[in-house]
Amino acid sequence: MPDPRIWPIPFSSNYNFSVTAVSQICVPSRSRRQDCDITNISDYWVYLARGNDAVLYTGISIAPSGGSYHLGLFTLFLGDIYCISEGQGKALITIEEGYDRPS
Repeated sequence: MPDPRIWPIPFSSNYNFSVTAVSQICVPSRSRRQDCDITNISDYWVYLARGNDAVLYTGISIAPSGGSYHLGLFTLFLGDIYCISEGQGKALITIEEGYDRPS
């Protein structure tokens, strides 16, 4: 768990990810992760799972058109995050991940 007194988070990466109807890793594991925001910018629901395959209509659901999920101090997960959508490749999420040094 990162020390909450460290501010600001010194490194971050931002990228888009196309979500398909097959579960896949959208945020790879990072042992030095300090936070992560995943925002759904598509018209389809997106479902997330931490550490195992994502399944439609279960797990963490992100609403279309701006719904988001935040991993922070009290919800931090360092492993792989998987995603799935019924949008057949049309779902798009943006990911912003902060960490304390490049890995």
